[in-house]
Amino acid sequence: MMRTNRLPSSLFGIALALFAMLLPGISRGADSPGRIAPPKLVLFMVVDGFPQEQLVKYYDQLGEGGLKRLLDQGAWYGNNHYSHATTYTGVGHATLLTCAHPYKHGVIGNDWIDKKTGQRLYSTEDKRHKYLDEETPEHSGTSPYNIKVTTVGDELIYANGKSKVIAISGKDRSAIGLAGRNGIAYMHSTLTGRFITSDYYMEAYPAWWQAFYADKPQDKYFGRQWTLLREEAAYERSAPDGRPWSTDRKGLGTKFPHPVGGSAEKPDKTYYDVMMWTPYGDQLTLDFVKAAIEGEKLGANPAGVPDILAISWTSHDYVNHLFGPESRQSHDHLLRLDRVFAELFDYVDQKIGLDDVLITLSADHGFMNIPEYAATRRLDAGRIDPEAMIAAVNEALSKRFGEGRYVTAWWNPTLYVDYALIEARQLDRVAVENAAQAFLRDYPGVEAVYTRTQLEEGRVPDTKMSKQVILAWHQQISGDIVVMNKPNWYLFAKPKTYASTHGSPWSYDTNVPLVMHGAKWVKAGKYGDSEVVDLGRTIAYILDVRPPNGCEGRVLAEALR
Repeated sequence: MMRTNRLPSSLFGIALALFAMLLPGISRGADSPGRIAPPKLVLFMVVDGFPQEQLVKYYDQLGEGGLKRLLDQGAWYGNNHYSHATTYTGVGHATLLTCAHPYKHGVIGNDWIDKKTGQRLYSTEDKRHKYLDEETPEHSGTSPYNIKVTTVGDELIYANGKSKVIAISGKDRSAIGLAGRNGIAYMHSTLTGRFITSDYYMEAYPAWWQAFYADKPQDKYFGRQWTLLREEAAYERSAPDGRPWSTDRKGLGTKFPHPVGGSAEKPDKTYYDVMMWTPYGDQLTLDFVKAAIEGEKLGANPAGVPDILAISWTSHDYVNHLFGPESRQSHDHLLRLDRVFAELFDYVDQKIGLDDVLITLSADHGFMNIPEYAATRRLDAGRIDPEAMIAAVNEALSKRFGEGRYVTAWWNPTLYVDYALIEARQLDRVAVENAAQAFLRDYPGVEAVYTRTQLEEGRVPDTKMSKQVILAWHQQISGDIVVMNKPNWYLFAKPKTYASTHGSPWSYDTNVPLVMHGAKWVKAGKYGDSEVVDLGRTIAYILDVRPPNGCEGRVLAEALR
């Protein structure tokens, strides 16, 4: 009789079950073999201009249902960074759900010079498309044409053809960057106060949108004032208001209370603009988000068909620009935003159930302290005027190579060289670039300078900053001389436009939150190092879809069930 090595059927079943438990990525209790059921909704949250340090700085003053819920019950990475040097809004939002760096996704700034036309090009402008039911100003964001790669949402829609991807923001470049090519972007209009879209996404607004705006809900916050949420003593960790370096823009003033409508006498475009620079911009966003969840029936698909709702909360960026991240205004705004989050999470829990929702939180960039404030802390700090820098470098080049406007323009953070002039004069391009680089290296507030030839040929110092610049620089699109400012030095167009800004490779700009909340998929706890590109890659993994085609992030497996 032939012997067999078969186990009894009961033991075989036990052995098979044990083997399955040991295999990575195999989970029991799923709605299909080998994986945990995906969330019904991914609530992808971005706070514009939100440095990591602010996430935890006022932890003891947070409510239980908002940011504290994410920190206590979610997985968060305290050392999460952008890896590119150009920490601007358009760049960050294009990076978040493509999980690609700028040299791949092609959004190198909020604006740049188009090589073909020689004119300014806004990161999400597309002259082929117009806003629906509204005037389209020049350089408005109307499509994702300039984003060269796919997003997580694009891949999710490709995978099943049924998921919805909705992105909502106070800024067009933010909403469009998150929506990708196949989602729908809604962005706040300063002309009407509505969240609008373009004919790239649809031919007419849906019925729920028309019903929502029938009674002009955007007008209900007119006449209100922004006052402190808590007693004076609660703000001792933040700088007092009314400081001489705060920026009095939009009619808001530099001290509490701030009129939500600025100088507007009625609900008009002045009011619609100014309110987004106050906490009421978040409330306006929340109102529309609720309408979109209900109108689009997000999270109500058949099992295994997730939706994505991406929200970029704009007002925190504006508050930090006007008053600085160290300010009482920024502190108070964060406490108010925390309450908005708590209200949103409760609403989502009622409509969908938080147990079936994956919530993530990050930011498009951090923020520097106001230079004048940094100087009071005995730091080397100041402001660079790009126009003055252009004039100075052209004067230096003219003395060496003959009178001429060799550098023609500056867009964050690059100078554009007139190579046609150099060729016409039969000058050596490399010699001109090197001369400009040598001059700028000694310019006040400048840390490092990189030329086009250096970057094209890969001849840069082996430093972290060089790697950050390489990841941010696109050979066909970017400018010609990259200028990196010193820490605590303000480098932005019109240096007195804002009190504070961002855009540098320094950690106060690169270190932003990365939080994931959802007990079915995520293990709660504080984790260490990560890159922003890891978040989108991890979401794609949880959704069981292929990563976006330019993705360079890793799966944050240590934080997953």
